[in-house]
Amino acid sequence: MSYRKLFYALNIAMMGSFIWSLWVDFFTEWRPYQNKYFAMAADVLEKEGKTAEAKKMRHQWPEIKQILNRDLDRIDRCTTCHVGMDEYVNPTLKNNFTQNPYKAHPNVVEINGKHPFQKYGCTVCHQGQGMGTTVAGAHGRVRNWEQPLLDGKMIQGACVRCHANFEHLKGTEVAAKGKQLFYAHGCQGCHAVRGVGGIISVDLQDIADKPLERIAGYNFKRVKYKGKELSEDDWTRVHWILGHIENDPMEVTPNDPEAKLNAEPIAPSGMPNFTENDATGKREISEEDAEAITTWLMSMSPETKIPHSYYVDAPVPPEPKLSGAAHGKLVFEKYGCAGCHGLHGSKGRRNFNAKGAGQDEKEPVKGMEKGREPTLVDVVGTYTHEELVKKIATGVKSVDIVKFNTGGPTPPLYMPSWKEKIKPDELNDLAAYLLSIAKKQDVGF
Repeated sequence: MSYRKLFYALNIAMMGSFIWSLWVDFFTEWRPYQNKYFAMAADVLEKEGKTAEAKKMRHQWPEIKQILNRDLDRIDRCTTCHVGMDEYVNPTLKNNFTQNPYKAHPNVVEINGKHPFQKYGCTVCHQGQGMGTTVAGAHGRVRNWEQPLLDGKMIQGACVRCHANFEHLKGTEVAAKGKQLFYAHGCQGCHAVRGVGGIISVDLQDIADKPLERIAGYNFKRVKYKGKELSEDDWTRVHWILGHIENDPMEVTPNDPEAKLNAEPIAPSGMPNFTENDATGKREISEEDAEAITTWLMSMSPETKIPHSYYVDAPVPPEPKLSGAAHGKLVFEKYGCAGCHGLHGSKGRRNFNAKGAGQDEKEPVKGMEKGREPTLVDVVGTYTHEELVKKIATGVKSVDIVKFNTGGPTPPLYMPSWKEKIKPDELNDLAAYLLSIAKKQDVGF
């Protein structure tokens, strides 16, 4: 082939690629949404007798729209499809459209009044991929994007990142309930939150940013949501957190208790199975409550840079002035004792391979699952006040817990020493509370 023919061929190929790129750009996914919105808005204007405005609306040229948030270093193109939320096209930010992406923001007065869209953008609250221009891409439902769109009540988790006063803020009731449930069920007994809480398991200060690459696919396949297995599109942090509350954590994270894959046996997750019934016979944490806890935990995102001017502070509420057993009950709840010993100390949690009642020596593997932490109402009555104080202050090391299967893994739950965390007066009142709930012992008279 001569150079001239090669030159012609390359020019034709370049022209073809140029025409192809124009074709692809003209049939982008967002363009029909804008055109339909302009037509719908024009119809409304014509019905209102605003002929000139309607004509102008019909002749709007589709274009990429974006909001630049320099404070948060974000660029959001969400209004490219959600044109009803673009104040330059829809100055009132209101309309009567009911279908997405054409409808206006449902809480425009409350939200835009305090969080102007042109300043805050969208992804700071909703997450998603701000630069995306397809439905899947913008909503973050694509591989390797770890902050997909927060749906429904989960958005309230984003509010908590800025609003320290969220427990008394309208519109964040679900997140506030989630925090209350987290502490009521003693989760802080094992998990710290920003350094405050237990040391038995991981600090949850960045759970909303846990890299998905650290969660194996086979673990996600063990997670069920509302009784159904997750599709790969739903392998998200939200479902990972929910999966630990709405499933048996031992099934979600079984580890290697028989040392089939590791040199040493590793116990399954020590997290309680909250789908079990509590001492009252009711499921301890309902699906609705699990979603509330997850909503609050989705606020744990230190990677989100929040400027000081965005943050709303709130004073720490003072503890009630109580004494004796009444104060001890508050101490029991404050330090998350229910995390291992159950609500009100009424039902010791499962502790894999700890020696206890109901284990069959003939089943050294299956029997490990029946290990439990002490049920306090049954055992504290065998201690004096001083012995209880000393026991709590000293703790019980994991290596001191008697194993059911001596060749099995170390039980995952143990009682750390509390003498550095619980003050002497709190310890005394806690012991008083525990003795007040103890079952009466049969002394033989």
